[in-house]
This record gives sequence, structure tokens and C-alpha cells, in this order.
Amino acid sequence: MSGILSKKGFTLIEMVLVLALMGILLGMSVMYYQSSQVRADVDAQSASIVHYLRLAQSSAASGLNDKSHGVHFETASYTTFEGDSYNQADPKNFKMNLPETMTINAISLNGSGSDVVFSKINGETTNYGTISLNSVQVNKTKTITITSVGTINY
Repeated sequence: MSGILSKKGFTLIEMVLVLALMGILLGMSVMYYQSSQVRADVDAQSASIVHYLRLAQSSAASGLNDKSHGVHFETASYTTFEGDSYNQADPKNFKMNLPETMTINAISLNGSGSDVVFSKINGETTNYGTISLNSVQVNKTKTITITSVGTINY
């Protein structure tokens, strides 16, 4: 037999390289997960806004409490209300805050303002236009369109 001895195993440099590559891949996957979560949040929040707009429209059209119904928009929240105009002190208001990662950055409604009011019985609005929900973190914007007859699209 020959007297050649061979050692099998990994060197320290090989181990460090493998650990560094695993760390980089883990970091990239965490960043991707976080950005996909924020993108999903934008979609979910825009669906929620549309839900409350449609709820206000159907409440007005059905004559609930014999009043108009609407949604008031601010940069970091939106509020459903009863009546012809938004009254911040009304205890019947229902306010929803947006996550910190997104804002309502553009409210472009007919007649300006930040309220969409649906008239009782017919459910139409004179405050039609668009509302844009934005997340700077992932550079994603969703635009919600309200028509004069009360339909809402996004």
C-alpha cells in the first residue's frame, strides 16, 4: 500500500463563503417578503375603501335613516358618515386609519373637497372623481374611480 494520506473536509474559507452566500440569500428573501406584504396591503386597503364607498352608496340608495351617506378622506384615514356633509364630532362616524406605509395622496373630486356624499334614494353623487392610495415604500399607487351614478371601480 502506498503511504499517501488524504484528508477530506471543508476549509475555513469554504465555510465562510457558504455562510456569506446563505446570509445574502436570506436578506434578499426577507426584503422581497416585506415588499410583497406592503403591495398586498395596498391592494387590501384599496378594496376596503371601495367596500366602504359601496356601503355608503347602498345605505343612501336604500334610504337608511332617511339620510344621505358618504365617506370623508384624509391623508392617513377615511371615515364613513351620515348626512349631507361630514361632521367630525358625530358619534355615528366610523373612522379607519391607513397603515403607516401608505397614504391617500391625491383626492380629485368634482367640486373639490374630500367628501363623497351619495344622495338618498337614488345613490348618485355630485362628488365623483378619483382617489389615489399610494405606498412610497414599494412605489405602488391604486386609483379608485367614483362615477356620478355611484359606481365605484379600481
